[in-house]
Amino acid sequence: MSTEAVVSAIKESGATRTPLRIAGRSTWLDAGRPVRATKTISLRDDIGVVGYVPGDLTLTVRAGTSLSEIERVTREHNQWLPLDPYGSPDGTIGATIATASAGPLSIAFGLPRDFLLGLEFVNGRGNVVRGGGKVVKNVAGFDLSRLMAGSWGTLGVITEVSLRLYALPATDRTFSITLAGGKHEVAALIHAIATSPLSPYALQLLSRSAAHALGLGDNPVCLIRFGGNEAVVNAQLSALSQISRPEEKETSLWGRLRRLEANAHTTIRISGLPTKVLAAAATIIRDDIHLVYTYMDPRRGTLRIVLRADETDGVNTTGAIGSAGDFHTTGNGYSEVIFEKLPAEIWEGISPSVVSDSLSHGVKRAFDPHNILNPGILGD
Repeated sequence: MSTEAVVSAIKESGATRTPLRIAGRSTWLDAGRPVRATKTISLRDDIGVVGYVPGDLTLTVRAGTSLSEIERVTREHNQWLPLDPYGSPDGTIGATIATASAGPLSIAFGLPRDFLLGLEFVNGRGNVVRGGGKVVKNVAGFDLSRLMAGSWGTLGVITEVSLRLYALPATDRTFSITLAGGKHEVAALIHAIATSPLSPYALQLLSRSAAHALGLGDNPVCLIRFGGNEAVVNAQLSALSQISRPEEKETSLWGRLRRLEANAHTTIRISGLPTKVLAAAATIIRDDIHLVYTYMDPRRGTLRIVLRADETDGVNTTGAIGSAGDFHTTGNGYSEVIFEKLPAEIWEGISPSVVSDSLSHGVKRAFDPHNILNPGILGD
């Protein structure tokens, strides 16, 4: 679907007050609150590279382009977009930006908004709007691009994005560390790794169930990824070896970790001060909850709780969801709980809205006065 086709569809829906569901490749349509729409705009066929300047490390693509295709194109020039949201690599860049989805690499490279140089979108009035630019140095002003990142398609339909790239590291190695032993022993090891001067690309603590699902044994595991030139990676590995016994793994393991959420029944993200998360890390990853995968980033201060759909057929999961939420939030100093995915019937009771404030309503009215874009996905 071209920009012109999106404009036409939005203007038609605005005239008839017909709500629209905005979709990329529809791999994550069950995320967010239920959308009250009778018609869908799909960007899955709006693909392709609009402009690529390897010397400037910048790339402009249509919103329906998949993350796997961006990886293929950039690797030909020894470059990459280190954006690794949980789920399928077949997801689109437009949806990734719209949902502000990030993965383990975010501790080293940042969030989706940090890769975003500029974008084109069509607002709820049917106007084509451009924010930012296609180069790293842009004129300062109201940052429309960052406003769109995380708006979940409620302010406009993203049709094109310009991105900042990075050079591929000469060396990229992944290691696992088994977290066996007593609680205090595990806590001391986690604290030593997380507070060390190491600068990993990614660092994740996996519960027993998550480690087992990835074929890493029946103990909690720390996964750590180093990148850069060979000397830098070897120096960091040497330092890590002073406090633990790392075992090298294939880097493809990170893709498998992200895909653990591909068929999730429920996904909850809890964020807080890294010091608070670190203090509770040993308890959280050692005490598994039935049906739940848990993994956390102690440096970012984030914890993900994933309830698998294929493991809950015929099972009453309400208690498991409640137990997971109670266990991981009580007394541990967490400041924010984000429900990314829940059964449609329980959204209203658990998290009816995240945009009930007057500022959010004012922004929504300015961009989508008829409330036709993904109505309900962020609440009322």
